Amino acid sequence: MNARKKSKVPVAKTGKAKPLTLRFYGDEFIFDTTSGMFYRISASASFILRSLQAGMGPERLADEIQGRYGIPRAAAVRDIELLRNDLAGIEALDQVRL
Repeated sequence: MNARKKSKVPVAKTGKAKPLTLRFYGDEFIFDTTSGMFYRISASASFILRSLQAGMGPERLADEIQGRYGIPRAAAVRDIELLRNDLAGIEALDQVRL
């Protein structure tokens, strides 16, 4: 029997811990344990979500995307905003500092 890895538990501004409900499966799928829904995402969207979940700020993330994918900074900022807008309706993503 494999032991499950525990997610890091971020501390909300209220000081109470809020457990993460997103589970990544490779670079293409996310499972929301609250809703029971699977979502298929691109590898770049996975990179953005994982980075945000790890606490990376949007400015640094834009720099990382620019370097990783060789795109202009304005395009990186646009891509982050587009992803945030596309995923705004998914409750569990509120935990990922969108």
